[in-house]
Amino acid sequence: MSRHIVQQEEAFVELPSRRLDPRMLRAWYAGSLALVVGTVAVGLAAMLIVRHFGGPILVPLIIMGVALVIELADMAISPRVEYATWRFDVTSTDIDLYHGVFVKKRVIVPLVRVQHVETKQGPILKANGLAAVRISTAGESFEIPGLAEDDARTLRDRVAELARLAKEDV
Repeated sequence: MSRHIVQQEEAFVELPSRRLDPRMLRAWYAGSLALVVGTVAVGLAAMLIVRHFGGPILVPLIIMGVALVIELADMAISPRVEYATWRFDVTSTDIDLYHGVFVKKRVIVPLVRVQHVETKQGPILKANGLAAVRISTAGESFEIPGLAEDDARTLRDRVAELARLAKEDV
């Protein structure tokens, strides 16, 4: 697997090598589509309510139109960019996460700080055969959003075991 390198403040930094499952793109699109359908439903309901009370339906129509344009633009751009940038690695000492659409975020979580690790799966991830891995420390939680179900379980168990071993070494 190729390693990606970025130039950061005159130095070259190696990015994590593992990627999300390609089916995560479908899951992100499905989530965006559900938001679009919800916006249309709320917009139509608002137009019916305004019409019932004799008000101008143009106002809710314009609001719905603006919301739909923003949601569709986000749907066209964000999933592909997010998928292209999401990377992670798990070593014997830490978890390295890199992701972001407009703002790139790099987080290195020392395994000795990991308190809890779990897999989670909502209906969209389940329909696509995916699961997320959530890693919690005392201060915050981090999530790797789209792995094949078996890969997510394996990663969860590996992180839990490495965290246990890291705490024994302290």
